[in-house]
Amino acid sequence: MVSFERRDPFPFITEGKFSKSEAKAHASEVDTYLGLRIGPIEARLNQSGSKSPAPSASGEHQQLWFGLDPQDLLTPYLEIRATLESIDLKNRKHIVDLGAAYGRMGFVIERHFPEQKFTGYEYVGERVVEGASALKRFGAKRATLEHADLTSAKFQIPDADVFFIYDYGTPKAIEKTLFDLRKMASRKDLLIVARGRNCRYSIESKHPWLSKTNPLAPESAITLYHSNQNLRLDRVESPVEHGI
Repeated sequence: MVSFERRDPFPFITEGKFSKSEAKAHASEVDTYLGLRIGPIEARLNQSGSKSPAPSASGEHQQLWFGLDPQDLLTPYLEIRATLESIDLKNRKHIVDLGAAYGRMGFVIERHFPEQKFTGYEYVGERVVEGASALKRFGAKRATLEHADLTSAKFQIPDADVFFIYDYGTPKAIEKTLFDLRKMASRKDLLIVARGRNCRYSIESKHPWLSKTNPLAPESAITLYHSNQNLRLDRVESPVEHGI
C-alpha cells in the first residue's frame, strides 16, 4: 500500500513496485494536497464542453478525453517520478510535456529536479488555468503550463531536450508533432517519451529516425525513443508531403 505523506508527496518508487490502483489513489490524494480541483472541472467539461479554446486554434477535430475518470486520463505522480528517475538528465535541461492537462509533471520536476526546466502545453483552457494557479501556489519557478493547440501551423515547439508525447488530439495531430520534432532532431539529440498506443504505433511504423530504448519495467505504459543520428536527413518532408 502506497500512503500519501505531505513531507514527500512525490516519492520515488521503482515502477513495478506499485499497482495501477495504488498509483491512482495516491494521485487523488496529491491533487487534493495541491488544491487541484480536477474532478469538478472534468465534470463540467463533460457536461458543457470547453469554453476556452486554445489561441490560434486550427479548427481540426480534437480528442479531448472528456468523460473519462480523471485518474484514468492523467499520468499518476508515482509513474512520472519513476520515469524521470530512469532517464539520464545530466545534459538534458529542458523537459516539454505535449498534452500536459493540469501539469502534474511540473510539480514533480519543481520539487525533485532542480537542474531542469519544465514547459507543459494543453489545449483545454480550463485545465491550464487550474494547473497554472496550483503551480503558482506551489511556488514553482522553473515549471510553466501554457495554453496551445499543437495542431496549429502557428504553434512552434520550443527547443528542448526531452519531449513527453501522448495520444492527444488525433493521429494526424500526433504526426504533425513528430514531423516538427524530426526537424529539431536534424541538429540535436532528442529523447522522446511516448505513452499511448497511437503515438507508439506512429513512431514505430513511420519514423525510423527514432530508435526504441526502454529501461523501464516490462509492464510500463511508457516507451523511450532516442533520435537516431544515422537517419537524420538533410531535408525533412512536411506531413502533407508524407501523405498525412
